[in-house]
Amino acid sequence: MPIDLIVVLFRWLQYAVAVVALGLPLFRLYCPATSAETAWRSTVVLSGLLLAVGAVGGLLAQTAMMAGGWGAALDVAAIGYVIQSTSLGMAHVARAGLAFLGVLLLLAGRGQRLVTVMAAVAFAGATASFAWSGHGASSEGAAGLVHLIADVIHALAAAVWLGALAGFCLMLARRERGEVEASARSLAGFGTVGTAAVLALTLSGMVNTAFLVGTEGSDRLASSAWGQLLFAKLLLFTIMVWLASHNRYTLTPALERAIEAGDDTGEAVQSLRISVGVEMAAGIALLGLVAAMGVQMPPASM
Repeated sequence: MPIDLIVVLFRWLQYAVAVVALGLPLFRLYCPATSAETAWRSTVVLSGLLLAVGAVGGLLAQTAMMAGGWGAALDVAAIGYVIQSTSLGMAHVARAGLAFLGVLLLLAGRGQRLVTVMAAVAFAGATASFAWSGHGASSEGAAGLVHLIADVIHALAAAVWLGALAGFCLMLARRERGEVEASARSLAGFGTVGTAAVLALTLSGMVNTAFLVGTEGSDRLASSAWGQLLFAKLLLFTIMVWLASHNRYTLTPALERAIEAGDDTGEAVQSLRISVGVEMAAGIALLGLVAAMGVQMPPASM
């Protein structure tokens, strides 16, 4: 398998588990308490461990790609050079360490709110580190700082949105009446947070695109692999926004009406399970596109 494909797969793994490792604890901090305590903590712990492992694997794969062969991935000197001399290498090390710290905090905290906040901070640092291992670190000077900050905001906002979707998936999987009612309250209450996340993603994405396309790169956008991946990403993003709007304004009110009337909620819950599941799947696929974009040359660099 080509090295660059392995790099993309490791990036995709890290993105996918990072949004759960950060987004799910955040979701638990602002959503109503449910009985699924063990399920959410186990999910976050597994995601954090996979993030740490993925960061190490990604570092080895990136070292091999930079050196032009897998032999470098086992060369201590080559790995040390990447860690000490590149922001990409340092970001991978920081990501692995922060992810492992978050896992340790969750395991030691036993559900305490303060410890959950501390774990979320650690996972936020791990998620933010993606900005230093991608195109966000390619710009220089004051403009480069703006680009980097936009990339950090983009990563954190994605975690808020997709992490909440993971939380809804866990809640909607349970059939107890109390869990269904908690799901309805959480879905209704997520509107403000979700809207803020979408707005942050949109604005930061526009800033990132402006830097990566440049003043003269628009002519090369449609013909470049990076540009084609961007168009596919925007399509998936649009689908996710539509699904989120459908959930908020159609499916969630239908569930609330069924609960208030004391009717059977099975059909309403099933509709939400399908819609939220499709939205989550679209989000994971979108992260795969982002992972692939990270190894392609953007129009501004051509």
